[in-house]
Amino acid sequence: MLKKQGQEVNEAGEVVATKRTPAKAKAGGSGGDDGGGKRVSKGGASGDGGGSGGRTPPPAEERTSPIEFAREVRSEIRKVSWPTRAEVINYSLVVFFTVVVLTAFIGALDWLFSISILELFKP
Repeated sequence: MLKKQGQEVNEAGEVVATKRTPAKAKAGGSGGDDGGGKRVSKGGASGDGGGSGGRTPPPAEERTSPIEFAREVRSEIRKVSWPTRAEVINYSLVVFFTVVVLTAFIGALDWLFSISILELFKP
């Protein structure tokens, strides 16, 4: 196993601790994260037979009130780059004509196959 920057490895090559930099500590996450999205055990080897064998769940985050949620949604909606009226009309026309052309193509294939099948099984 390759050792990543800031990790401590025991003699067996298992990651036993991760030193967190101030930038990573501010970024959030749990203390058992090695920076690569993997959890790191904080005590002993995995087969040491000591205890319940489970991790304690992370502390529950405080829920956002509906009013605060609405404020955050409104704030995010303001950041959206909305298309102009001309862009919406242009994109709508492209979709409409694409649907018309594909419908005509599939209809023509259906007609062609139905004529072929009827000719094939003519008495």
